[in-house]
Amino acid sequence: MGTFGTGPFSSDEAMDFLEELAGRPAERRGSALARMFLFVMDKPELLWREFFPDEVVAAAAIVAATLPGGQQFDEQLIALAEDGLAADVRLATSALDLANIALEALLFVAGPQGPWHQGWTNDTDAAEARDTIAALSQVLNLGDGGLDDLDIIWNEAADYGADGEVPKGTPPGIEQLASLLRVYNCAMGGGLGFALEVNEPFRVRHAINAMRYFGLPETAGFLEDVLERSLNGEPPDSLPPDGDFFDLVDDEAVGRAFMVKTAEVPSDFGRE
Repeated sequence: MGTFGTGPFSSDEAMDFLEELAGRPAERRGSALARMFLFVMDKPELLWREFFPDEVVAAAAIVAATLPGGQQFDEQLIALAEDGLAADVRLATSALDLANIALEALLFVAGPQGPWHQGWTNDTDAAEARDTIAALSQVLNLGDGGLDDLDIIWNEAADYGADGEVPKGTPPGIEQLASLLRVYNCAMGGGLGFALEVNEPFRVRHAINAMRYFGLPETAGFLEDVLERSLNGEPPDSLPPDGDFFDLVDDEAVGRAFMVKTAEVPSDFGRE
């Protein structure tokens, strides 16, 4: 039985890919990765025949390891080499020019409904797999030059959330982010009870829908349960503690979910 884990290099096929890449001269590995990403995007129908999702995830992680914010992937490659589990296939220079195509190929095989996410045997593995792709997507997206643009989008949504009004014609992704941030920021500032107190139930339900939109179903389910129990008259001291909520979501998780969604459907955020 083969090994298949939730990290970018945690499967037999990923390790086989590293071994194959190691057989190429170091100066040609970048071009080999570029050809792979282009092949994935040009021939998507050959998935499962000529390429596999975990090979693409591993290739994207090699690119991410060369970019700002990609230290964790670089460290994983170093550890594999030091433990004698794989040759050192790290690229000698930054692969910034590959960030865009690597992200496109990654999201094809490992977007929210992609094949890499199918078949996990428990919720913990499924959540860890989502975290892996979210972290990879964030590094590659920033490497592709998205920081300034995404900062503007984030700040715009946060302002709309604070105001409680979203102008007509606002792209749907920004509206969803505004709904999420309104309730999330209230919870961060004064606790979950405070967030329920200052936000009408319809606003909390909008935030719940937004959490599902951004791929945070566990957080959405938790908040939905707390809201319904509160509406049914349960006293505040009988509701789950704030810590249970923040165990499911924090600034980093929201930021990663935002990065993934903007990369997956940029048109939802007014991006080309």
